[in-house]
Amino acid sequence: MKFLIFSDLDGTFLNRKTYSFGTLKKFINKLDTSFEIIFVSSKTYEEITQINKYLNINFPFIAENGACIFFPLKYFEGKEMMYKFIKYKNHIGFPLTRFDSNKIKEKFNFLKNKYKFSFYDNLSNKKIGKITNLKDSDISLSKLRKFSNPIYWEDTEKKRSEFINEVKKQNKKLEVLDGGRFLHILDNYNKGVALKKFFKIKNIIDSRYLSISLGDSENDIPMLELTDYACIIKSKKNTNLTLKNKNIFRSKLPAPEGWKESIENILKGEKYF
Repeated sequence: MKFLIFSDLDGTFLNRKTYSFGTLKKFINKLDTSFEIIFVSSKTYEEITQINKYLNINFPFIAENGACIFFPLKYFEGKEMMYKFIKYKNHIGFPLTRFDSNKIKEKFNFLKNKYKFSFYDNLSNKKIGKITNLKDSDISLSKLRKFSNPIYWEDTEKKRSEFINEVKKQNKKLEVLDGGRFLHILDNYNKGVALKKFFKIKNIIDSRYLSISLGDSENDIPMLELTDYACIIKSKKNTNLTLKNKNIFRSKLPAPEGWKESIENILKGEKYF
């Protein structure tokens, strides 16, 4: 049996404050070749590839909240593919959005006349550091956004709801999701849409697998509702997070320990150990 583990990063695999993955490198490196760890995150291509390098893994991943699915160059070697991919550095990608970081800013910049907010690429490194606790080198990687431009909200909660409604009025297919620190404007894609497309592509070469997803925020729900097992990693903000999924595990520990706790619980149930 193949295990596909789809995981959010911040607050799920990584501690939300320190970005530590604790002992997870040792844990996942002990898993055999029947496992693929597929990160599904708001992080950029460059951020995720750096994390994969630290962990010594080379699996597909989904960047910028589902905007693009990336596969290692030789992932489909010897297989005939019906999909057209873009080549980007050491990967091939399948974009799911028509936006890029500049288009989002051009389209919604006018709303600054009514609301206080900043696009990610307009925030200073110092401000991003205060918001995220990222190091300068990591901030530089986080700004290399190809498909999205997260919004840092600086106005009231009431106006936040009004802002979201105004964005949706521009196009009924637009979504505004809360990723914890930032708002994300998505054009007919999210983590769930990306997973559906991933499954279609993956099924061409292998349809025998068990899927597991792990997340901690509202923007993870579309992903968590599509897998055989869904794991909600403990945090102060997700106590009321509800899913349409029969197999839900809520960790008692926060990230990164809650990630290991969740996977071990499922694998014991599947009699892997």
